[in-house]
Amino acid sequence: MKTYLSIFILLCNFQLLIAQNRTVENLDQWKFTNYDFGAAFQENFDDSDWRTVSVPHDWAVEGDFDFANDLQLTMVVQDGETKPKYRAGRSGALPYVGIGWYRTTFNMSAQDLNQNIELLFDGAMSNAKVYVNGQYVGERPFGYISFYFKISKFLKQGENTIAVRLENYNSQSRWYPGAGLYRKVSIIKTNPTHVKTWGTFITTPFVSEKKASVNLDLELIGNGQFRVENQIFNSKGVQITSKIKEVTITENKKLTETFSISKPDLWNLETPNLYTLKTSIFQGDEEIDTYTTPFGIRSIRFEVDGFYLNDKKIKFQGVNMHHDLGPTGAAFHKELFIRQMKKMKAMGVNAIRFSHNPPAPEALDICDEMGLLAIDEAFDEWQIGKVTNGYSKHFVKWAKTDLSDMILRDRNHPSIIMWSIGNEIMEQYQHDPNHITDYLNKIVKTLDTTRATTAGFNSANNALVSGMAATVDVAGFNYKPGIYGAIRKKYQNLKFYASETGGTVSVRNAYKFPVVFDTIHDKRGASLNTFIFSDGHPGNYESTQVPWGYPPVKEFAALEKNTTVYGEFVWTGYDYLGEPSPYHDAKSRSSYFAPVDFVGLEKDKYHLYQTQWRKDKDVLHFFPHWTWPELNVKSFPIVCYTSYEKAELFVNGKSYGVQTKKRLKTLNFENTNIKVEASGGGNWDLTKAYAIVWDDVIYEPGEVKVVAYDKKGKKAAEMVRVTASAPHHIKIEPEITSINTGEVGVYVVSVLDKDGNLCPHYNENMDIEVSGAASFLASGNGDPTNMQNLSKPTRKFFNGQAVIFVKSKEKGKVILKTSTKNFTETNETLSIN
Repeated sequence: MKTYLSIFILLCNFQLLIAQNRTVENLDQWKFTNYDFGAAFQENFDDSDWRTVSVPHDWAVEGDFDFANDLQLTMVVQDGETKPKYRAGRSGALPYVGIGWYRTTFNMSAQDLNQNIELLFDGAMSNAKVYVNGQYVGERPFGYISFYFKISKFLKQGENTIAVRLENYNSQSRWYPGAGLYRKVSIIKTNPTHVKTWGTFITTPFVSEKKASVNLDLELIGNGQFRVENQIFNSKGVQITSKIKEVTITENKKLTETFSISKPDLWNLETPNLYTLKTSIFQGDEEIDTYTTPFGIRSIRFEVDGFYLNDKKIKFQGVNMHHDLGPTGAAFHKELFIRQMKKMKAMGVNAIRFSHNPPAPEALDICDEMGLLAIDEAFDEWQIGKVTNGYSKHFVKWAKTDLSDMILRDRNHPSIIMWSIGNEIMEQYQHDPNHITDYLNKIVKTLDTTRATTAGFNSANNALVSGMAATVDVAGFNYKPGIYGAIRKKYQNLKFYASETGGTVSVRNAYKFPVVFDTIHDKRGASLNTFIFSDGHPGNYESTQVPWGYPPVKEFAALEKNTTVYGEFVWTGYDYLGEPSPYHDAKSRSSYFAPVDFVGLEKDKYHLYQTQWRKDKDVLHFFPHWTWPELNVKSFPIVCYTSYEKAELFVNGKSYGVQTKKRLKTLNFENTNIKVEASGGGNWDLTKAYAIVWDDVIYEPGEVKVVAYDKKGKKAAEMVRVTASAPHHIKIEPEITSINTGEVGVYVVSVLDKDGNLCPHYNENMDIEVSGAASFLASGNGDPTNMQNLSKPTRKFFNGQAVIFVKSKEKGKVILKTSTKNFTETNETLSIN
């Protein structure tokens, strides 16, 4: 993580050094209240008794879980429902509904009043109304969009006051939206003549290893005659080319430049090289504005047979990502997103679909820097809503503006390869009567023709018959592995990928016996009688799912056969707040789908994805654990996810034989009828095609070992699990041991036996004390049913582990003390720079 943070800081410092006439001030200290004071917008309103908070700030994640917070009466067509029913925890069971006021002050000099001043919000959840010095400035309802206002006319010399009113409604989201000023807010000061915010657009129409063409579209604001200089710097800060042009600006001026770069350092997944364009405006000899734009040199192509980056065919090994960062909520901390992306890269991920909304701009910076492809998605609703108070209420008035602003903000990111105009849009079922697909597609094309448009369709047949799938450049299909062949046969020129895959549910280190797969389907192919466990803790055998869900191995098999499908985006990379499908009965408040749980700890299937996506890595992992003091069966299957050809199982030295994966001869889940588009559930044959399985292993306390053999039959690796003895002590491990002031640090806390083995049934409560150079921020344990407040310093262990987040405040050492009724442990190994 330190490397990526260093790159991020270097870029920021580079921009500050060369942007002396343009200043950006982050407004990070605000006053906050949840009470709707009618006069709170007024300049002289007394907010002295309001809380002081740091922005980014999510007010709801600080509150208590309560299923009354977000009870929704809704009908989920995607789940096959035909009438409305109550769902609990769908948007996280946190108190995001209501009103929040934020107020802050900043100073303006007499000289500043002659400048152009803009107020930029990276995101405000939601229905923002903005006031400056008591005067109404403007509003934006969409909580995920970045927006800015020109506020010069509202300002005065000396102290100025900003007030922001936000309001969230019940049933405004299908998942946890967060609440508040949860992304960065900044004041931008420029000369009246300046580069327009989001006013550069850099494209690379010709790219080879020998040469690249770089085109710049530039928009300037101001009046008069000026000299404009554009310089391009490589990743080492060395200028490699420049151009100068004399221009006359009358309010607004658009100009273009073309550069030629020899032997360019290409942006790709392995070496994501970045360049920087510095645009300077001179009046005489005085530099009056500078604007920097990072970009990458790369080519992308979308063919029927696949996606190409720099003329190399790339298969999407992607995940969907919601915007919350786990127990810290929706407030964006770049170091926590880096944490997530590092874990995804280690799993083999090469692409991110930001579902289902524009992300924080820093998230795209990180994708650029880490070499991750990205799909930037605008909407989860159009005119027909999925929830009562969703985006459909704002679509007619705001869709064009919001979509345009997303593209203008983000179109210089080399990581972005597609613009998604919607996800599982309800208009599919009416065949898009108002032709919105075409309407939005055309908006995109007026702003960027270098990338593909896309949408995620969960009703493949409707999307295909209506023409919606053909209107976008590349169609995304959600959960359709059984009909890829049928789609290709009937629509031979269609370009498409799997925009959502998976749907099995699990929690870390939980196992249920006996292991039973649901093999009964309805006429659409969805699973029937999917089992719901009363404790809310489905196991890790990938045998239980939502009706439309299926195990990862089914997608692997479908993609191996249907090679023209671009690849997949797993639902999801991390578990997230809300959508606890299928546990909606006031039991759970966060999701179950991902290979990484809510606090960032891996489930077993994380290693399954590694076997498919990390061909550079030797993988050996088996489950379940080997500590079963109470067991309701005599034997159970042991499953091994491995990149090796074969493996042998030993229990207390006794061999259960050498096993191999058993490749499928036919795919019995395929269907030639596109109308039978669901493909729910899995089975042992699918599992054994991608994992080594010993079917009936008798449990005996002691040691279980798997030995892997290479192609020549030689021992290559081994993994051992032992029966844990009584809990003996707590182990505290910071994920990294050094962070910068203001950043968030993460600790993994485990309960071990005397020999250092995890105690997988330890679920006692832990008290947390943080002192020294940091303060307590949040904690969690990966259990979707755990209803303890995320922001209070107490947490139950879940299956032997928990995770603690601290917020650094000054240089020095962090002292973390954890206590249970059995043990106390202190750690001082995290230092703040």
